[in-house]
Amino acid sequence: MSNKKKILAIDDESDLLLILKTALFAEGFEVLTATNGPDGLALAGDHVPDLIILDMMMPEMDGFEVLKELRASDTTARIPVIMLTGVSERAKIRSALDQGIDYYVIKPFEFHDLMSKIKIAMADAEPPGL
Repeated sequence: MSNKKKILAIDDESDLLLILKTALFAEGFEVLTATNGPDGLALAGDHVPDLIILDMMMPEMDGFEVLKELRASDTTARIPVIMLTGVSERAKIRSALDQGIDYYVIKPFEFHDLMSKIKIAMADAEPPGL
């Protein structure tokens, strides 16, 4: 069994998912991707990632609907979630944080900024004493 940390990226932009998968794999992560909310929720339940990167604006289910489902499940409720989105309105950012998003990164983004949030989120999620 691999001890690589597992990241699930859910975004309807397949080009962005490919970039994230390639870059995060190069950083030593196992990376799962989904192009919509229902597929992302299924992967999260089946594979229980260490962190989820979630887009806000997607067809079928938006990021808020996906987040609500993640937080409602005992399996996925405590997984850190970073919202990676082009939405930069303060009210939307505040709403995302109020609904349980751990960190918020605005597209376009610098990869090192996203990596710093990933490292912080994963460190915060580690049980004490590990």
